[in-house]
Amino acid sequence: MRCEEVQERLSALIDEQLSPQEHEQLQHHLHTCEACFREYQELRRFVEFCRQLEAPDPKIDLWREFQPMLAEIVAEQKIPFAQRLRRQWNRLVSQVCYGIILFLQVVTYQLTITLSRYIVEPERAAYGRPAQG
Repeated sequence: MRCEEVQERLSALIDEQLSPQEHEQLQHHLHTCEACFREYQELRRFVEFCRQLEAPDPKIDLWREFQPMLAEIVAEQKIPFAQRLRRQWNRLVSQVCYGIILFLQVVTYQLTITLSRYIVEPERAAYGRPAQG
């Protein structure tokens, strides 16, 4: 067997999912190839480490959080296609409108700042001269 073939089957060897003949062939190769043997040892240590880890406790309220979302998706699928399309179009239009409003607010703010530099207050004298009145 070639090293690539052996390395592809190392996980199956560790999990004891090989036929007796394949198991024997892999063991023979591992005894003769140091690189594959090192790869096997590292993978075996990693698998043993993972098997020792404790599984986290499941979140109790997971279904309560998931059920409303699922119900919404199912309800959306029951709506006729034309009505679904209309809803999606309305959502898109409203989001575009929000974007335009935000853009206009930013532009107005920038314009106000820019114009405030050029506004001359009437009380202030032009070129440092006292105001004539």
